Amino acid sequence: MDASGQATPFEATLRDGSRIQLRQVTPADAPRLEEAFAQLSEESRRLRFLTAKPHLTQAELEYLTQVDGHNHEALAVIDPATGDGVGIGRWVRDLQDPTRAEVAVTVADAWQGRGMGTLLLDQLSERARQEGITTFTALVAADNLSMQQLLKRLDAPVQKIKPVGEAAEYEIELEARGLAGRLQDALRAAAEGNWRVPPRLWEALRSLVPFPPSRR
Repeated sequence: MDASGQATPFEATLRDGSRIQLRQVTPADAPRLEEAFAQLSEESRRLRFLTAKPHLTQAELEYLTQVDGHNHEALAVIDPATGDGVGIGRWVRDLQDPTRAEVAVTVADAWQGRGMGTLLLDQLSERARQEGITTFTALVAADNLSMQQLLKRLDAPVQKIKPVGEAAEYEIELEARGLAGRLQDALRAAAEGNWRVPPRLWEALRSLVPFPPSRR
């Protein structure tokens, strides 16, 4: 997060070596989003929106690009070579249960299969944890095998909850990260003899971690 509370922009490398930029969506991205949507195949649009979707309305473009980072977060993926938008991921908080949010990811046809979806889900998960969200839900077309596989690759427990028409609702529990993860690493290093910890501090640290560190 930067000083304004927005997700900090950064660059990443995909599985095939392609470089991309990720940053939070802003209202200025509306034209880029509209152009990227027009380049999606009809099948990609159907799988994402669960219905035929020839174009985005002005109201939809405003909704999709006016995010506050707390109840609605959206991350854009930019091709640095062209400046084009090639992917987008977002979550929208459930106002009836603020610990839950619906997540969705869309990747341009030409960029699919390179690991962008997984990267977007990982970054969206991290942002969600920072905002107090512990569970994602995702409505996925029953024949959207790529999205189903993507959810299964997410580093979190995923379960299929119920069918919804020709789609299925999935629930993803977001495990705690950040400090807990660093404590686990520290305790593991201590258990392996790589880091000496005073006995009282050892016990205090262990009380903050819900399971013992692994040992070789």
